[in-house]
Amino acid sequence: MSWSRDPASVTHAGLAVAVWASALVIAPLYGDAALVRVLLGGTAVVSVAVTAMLARGLSATAALLSGLPVPAGAVVVLAAWRPGEVTGALSGAADAMLNSGARILTPTPPVSATADTLALPLAGTWLAAATAVLALRAGRPLLALLPPVVLLTGALVLAGPDGTPGYLAVAVLVAGGALLLGTATARAPGAHQDGRAVLRALAMAVLLAGLAAFAGPPVLADWSRRPPDPGDDADPPVTREEAVNPLSYLPAWGARPGDPLIMVRADRPVELRWVTLSEFTGHTWLPEKGYSPAGVTLPPADPPPPRLTSRQATVAVAGLPGPWLPSVGHPRRVEGVPVAYDQASGTVVARDGHGTGHHYTVTGDVPGWRPADAARALVPTDPELDRYRELPPGSAARIRDVAALVAGTDSPYRQAVRLAEYLRRNYVLDPKGRGGHGYVSLTSFLVMPGQRRGAGTADQFASAFAVLARAAGLPSRVAVGFGPGRPDGTGGHRISTGDAVAWGEIYFDRVGWVPFDVIPGSRTSAGSRAAPQGAVPSPVPSGAASRPPGGGRSAAPAAPPERNEAADGGPGLRAVLPFVIAVVLLTPLVAVPVLRRRRTRRRLWEGTPADRVLGAWAELLDGLRLAGRPVPAAHTARDIAAHHPRLEWLAVQANAVGFGLADDVGPDEAMAAADIASGHVRTLRRSRSRLRRLLWWLDPRPLFW
Repeated sequence: MSWSRDPASVTHAGLAVAVWASALVIAPLYGDAALVRVLLGGTAVVSVAVTAMLARGLSATAALLSGLPVPAGAVVVLAAWRPGEVTGALSGAADAMLNSGARILTPTPPVSATADTLALPLAGTWLAAATAVLALRAGRPLLALLPPVVLLTGALVLAGPDGTPGYLAVAVLVAGGALLLGTATARAPGAHQDGRAVLRALAMAVLLAGLAAFAGPPVLADWSRRPPDPGDDADPPVTREEAVNPLSYLPAWGARPGDPLIMVRADRPVELRWVTLSEFTGHTWLPEKGYSPAGVTLPPADPPPPRLTSRQATVAVAGLPGPWLPSVGHPRRVEGVPVAYDQASGTVVARDGHGTGHHYTVTGDVPGWRPADAARALVPTDPELDRYRELPPGSAARIRDVAALVAGTDSPYRQAVRLAEYLRRNYVLDPKGRGGHGYVSLTSFLVMPGQRRGAGTADQFASAFAVLARAAGLPSRVAVGFGPGRPDGTGGHRISTGDAVAWGEIYFDRVGWVPFDVIPGSRTSAGSRAAPQGAVPSPVPSGAASRPPGGGRSAAPAAPPERNEAADGGPGLRAVLPFVIAVVLLTPLVAVPVLRRRRTRRRLWEGTPADRVLGAWAELLDGLRLAGRPVPAAHTARDIAAHHPRLEWLAVQANAVGFGLADDVGPDEAMAAADIASGHVRTLRRSRSRLRRLLWWLDPRPLFW
């Protein structure tokens, strides 16, 4: 018996498809999404087959319990194949079943596809498919749809508000449910089982899936409420030791620049980002606190910086305090050490809480910033970024006055450039200074424009820039990293305390965090510098400027020269030009059929009866020419009718009207002429090839005949 005459097999197939729909939602969370889709799809199929077989001779409860050893064994195999935090097949499987939910919620996506993160989806897929089969066996096809719906809902919750939209998954679920319900009726006692029931179910599945796919997005797009993220309530199991603020190390390191910190091997020198400091307390800067366990693959920056170049380096940390691990650019892969990651700051930490002693390989995206990338950008209005503008109580009037005088009221990018240039031109670097980057130290460090030149340490320059930017209303933060160091003679580079650098970063709408190096040193002709190209995005390509002594930092530009938009057409013309081109190209496709239909209607149904008879004859002649059967100029109406006997009456009427011999032409004759002409033209059109039938009404030649 073929599948089309076996509704039971199609019903079970529809059920498996409905269960598998949840994999379309949860799979994008994983680094290996294709593997997860295949694994969960196979689990759904095996669960349906095994449960259906067991249910033939066992009760519902017995069939459900008898099938559980299969997914349990699958988790054991998975723990041996892709182990999680606990090694060993049995112990790893037990740990995975107990902690799988938390280990899906707490890591930073993309999640590693291991036993720890796959045990819960695998078990949920098996149970949903098994309970749905038992509901079918009990004659409750509608109830059988409940487990797949619950499973899809759970997958959407696990995916969180930032997961892939579930439109496709809902469409697949609807298609599977339509197959299930459509064929279940054919399986009912006394129902006539034939292939037509299956085909009707297939057609209904396709129709409903299409409606769900096309109608779902516009309906769901009107929902303004953001769904809750269960990961917000999960406590990431990351151990971190208490460490002094990394910015506080810079004064001591500047006074003792030769102490080794890191060994790096790469195909060419790289610069490293160490830690980002986002919270200013008035006394110090604090790093981010939202680190989540991460797999080998890390998510990209959002929004993505421009002109990214992938760089890889092998890093050995010899003497860094704290848990932070230096990385290249925006890190994308970290191999060799379990890490946690904060996506908001791009900072990587060792999961055991100690950075020193780790040897790992990091691959990151290094951006190639240019002035135009942020020159016209605006300050973001997203409330989530308000914390980067906050200044705690206690700020001195001098800080606010300097920010107001220097930043001015220009564009946000120009304000940031002016603050950076002010610090570079009016201050000198004092590596042996006392340091300090709170309100008290910054008040004594900053001087009003036009007064004596101030002096300060690297941490004071970076902190002053970020605080002044916040006073001017710009979202800002401080970052710490390292220059490329010096060759060690073995193909690597040794990074010492003297290579430590700090810089400020400003967030621009739709651009992201743009760095500004404010420590005095060499400058480009534009007079502005940026942070290390390997540690953070740099507003100019690598190598655009000379390197200052001991800093290893590339230069950043000021705002680009203003462009005369009126001279080059302006953005208005560029925006309208595609629309104009589209109108020029599409107008004939729309106008020709409309004009031809209008002329046909005027010929056949407007004017006096005599005019309509002549119009019917003209319409017939056009049809003959379009069909490739043109009438010779010497032929009369009777000659044409001789080749087409059905046109004889119309030829007689056209001759009579044309020569003024018909006095009794009425509406009935005009209507009959229109029917004959229209019918013959339709016959001519049907005689043509499929392509010519499609192009029949697009041909503009009849308008000129």
